[in-house]
Amino acid sequence: MSTTEFQFQDLFVLDLANNHQGDVKHGKSIIRQMADVVHGHDARAAVKFQFRQLDSFIHPSHREGSDNKHIPRFLSTELKRPAYEDMLAEVRDHKLLAMCTPFDEASVDIIVDMGFDILNIASCSADDWPLLGRTAAANLPIICSTGGLTEDAIDQLYSFFFHRGVAFAFMHCVSIYPTPANMLNLNLVETMRQRYPHCTIGWSTHEEPKNYGAIQVAYAKGARIFERHVGAVTEQIQLNA
Repeated sequence: MSTTEFQFQDLFVLDLANNHQGDVKHGKSIIRQMADVVHGHDARAAVKFQFRQLDSFIHPSHREGSDNKHIPRFLSTELKRPAYEDMLAEVRDHKLLAMCTPFDEASVDIIVDMGFDILNIASCSADDWPLLGRTAAANLPIICSTGGLTEDAIDQLYSFFFHRGVAFAFMHCVSIYPTPANMLNLNLVETMRQRYPHCTIGWSTHEEPKNYGAIQVAYAKGARIFERHVGAVTEQIQLNA
């Protein structure tokens, strides 16, 4: 695949993550609400899932009583493939693109088999070369987050995908949730745009939701993809910070 076949420009990425709470009905509700917003503004958007094969992803000694706060959340919101296929069908029904983040190689194969449109590389996986190799071979466009990476690491990532003819884009990202306004470092969007001229640059946003000015500055600096975590409020479920 050439680096020009997929149109990354003006794409909104709606990160469902584990905000479905392990509940397919709630996940589909979020997708429907996001579709109303997207189509109401004549926008172009992808709903992003996250796949981890938890039987092998989590070490057996950490499945119970782990001091890693993420593991109980992963386990409590775990869904099997038929449930994800149900939510993916909802995405298709509402004419949205489908995107997924694999956290292990086995998940890449599942994503391809299910027919997702876009792969995502999370910031924490940007130096996981076995995973990167599997995604590069998947023949899907790839969006890479770069939170916490050095310039040299981003250079290596750029070279890796560019020389393999992969359609890819980079996302400026600050891996602090939520990100204080004085740590957004939006000048880096312009720096990345100049340093990686064959690559669309976007912004994976973790700032306070009411900070509307930040996305305007990011756009002015050259960001053309925008990613945000999405969720929906119910009587039992509240949005996190």
